[in-house]
Amino acid sequence: MKRETPHVNGSLRSEAFMEHAIGRHRGAVIRLAMARTRCAADAQDVAQDVFIKLLRSTVSFHSDDHLRAWLLRATHDSCVDLHRQAWRRHVEAYEDMGRIADHAISDAAIEQVMDHPVWAAMERLPDKLRCALHLHYVEECSIAEVADIMGCTEAATRTRLHRGRKRLAAELAKLGHTPYPAVATKKSLGSYEQPR
Repeated sequence: MKRETPHVNGSLRSEAFMEHAIGRHRGAVIRLAMARTRCAADAQDVAQDVFIKLLRSTVSFHSDDHLRAWLLRATHDSCVDLHRQAWRRHVEAYEDMGRIADHAISDAAIEQVMDHPVWAAMERLPDKLRCALHLHYVEECSIAEVADIMGCTEAATRTRLHRGRKRLAAELAKLGHTPYPAVATKKSLGSYEQPR
């Protein structure tokens, strides 16, 4: 990644920088937004919001990993903001993904997540557990990175991962799937992830 200097006088980031950021990290942003919102349309709205924030931000990124971490944190924060909006309180929070998916929206990252057998079990988990599992096992964030993104301690992150794995195995069993030997590992999640 070409290092870009911070903005001055309200200028925006370069087109080349934005193309790189979107091309390289859009999948991760969409996947996390889907894990948090469980709605294709909301996930796309969050992704758009995140990349607009990036376009306008003045942060100087020292590496691609730094950029990715910033985008994941911005995605998490945008999802929190979305859920805090008053009108969201009146919407059913646990709708069936099959009903709410808009087939007119064609997005490979979204389709890949929704088609995975673990998705139905993941969407039944509480938000904090689902988000922690997703960040650690799908996006391969460290415990410290997950804690930073979610705004909690590393001990809380470990607890969420432990509880999340147990709950995910139980939900898979309820859905008639044999839990994977290591239910939430990169290998077991297979197509739930998308190449970066």
